[in-house]
Amino acid sequence: MTVAHTSRIRIEKHEGPYRTAHIEDFSVPINFGIHGGIKHFYQEKYGREISGPEYPATLDHIIAGISG
Repeated sequence: MTVAHTSRIRIEKHEGPYRTAHIEDFSVPINFGIHGGIKHFYQEKYGREISGPEYPATLDHIIAGISG
């Protein structure tokens, strides 16, 4: 078996669920977090406000990546 590609990614954790992915060979990082209904769900689940800026969730990125 030949490996076609190995992803080299560094994740930087920030406030709350906000994090940044730095992908090798790309100068622009990708921001991840939660927003909208996802944020509301977790606020109710944990009974507290979720801090940090709103960014697309990992689920948003997965759906965008496979829907084409």
